[in-house]
Amino acid sequence: MKKQQMMKGLVILGLILLGSFKSSYAQDVEVRVNLPYSGNFNEWIITFTGGSDTYTFETNDETFESGVLGVLPKGTYTVNFDSPYFSHENFDILVYDGGNIVRQGISSSTDLTLRSVVIGDDPYIQIDEGY
Repeated sequence: MKKQQMMKGLVILGLILLGSFKSSYAQDVEVRVNLPYSGNFNEWIITFTGGSDTYTFETNDETFESGVLGVLPKGTYTVNFDSPYFSHENFDILVYDGGNIVRQGISSSTDLTLRSVVIGDDPYIQIDEGY
């Protein structure tokens, strides 16, 4: 009898652990990015801060070709876009989720910070070339 109760307890514990693993795993999403073009205009440091978690990605020619920035947990972030090369170029920066713009801004110096950026099921960042 005790063996059966112990087995049931282990099965329930296993299901709970499996469920929480699936839940946390399912919350990670791939963030796609569209950079202006190859060269210095595609070199950015993009930092996502949510609560006590910070995720930093650096873009380059490989990112330009792949179109993938990286993987993040779903959530709401403060996002900083930093371009170390351009202090006098303006870049239009748009953040989409599911085809809808969730935040946008224009960098007027080397960096731009967008607050309350929602990263949901289908995040996409578009950085248009400087002007």
